[in-house]
Amino acid sequence: MVLPVFLLFVFGIIDGGRAILAYNQMSQATRNVARVASVTCFDTTTRCDATTAGRPVKNAIDAQVAGLQGPTTWTVVCIDPATNAPPVTCEPGDIVRVTATSQITMITPIIAQALGNVNVASTSEATILQ
Repeated sequence: MVLPVFLLFVFGIIDGGRAILAYNQMSQATRNVARVASVTCFDTTTRCDATTAGRPVKNAIDAQVAGLQGPTTWTVVCIDPATNAPPVTCEPGDIVRVTATSQITMITPIIAQALGNVNVASTSEATILQ
């Protein structure tokens, strides 16, 4: 009678650890992409393109995907700090905002039924330096 409760507790801790690990990985990945974007997005807006292969930001995203759990949706936006809106072109002093969103599935059946897929998201910002 104690064993099922104990196993639920143990696997709940494992699921919680997986969720924290996924969040930490996502945070590190968004920081790394924001760091790359802050030094490469100043030329033109297309260099900040997160979907075109061969672009610095897309290459940085591709490098981070291997360590993440599940499919991830990425958003890279240049923000003018004076207006808090996207400018026509990214310039030094603007902010690059990188957001990544993913879902993880819990392995404990009772927790998975109660919570479903857990959304994990992280946003990082960096100032364009050059």
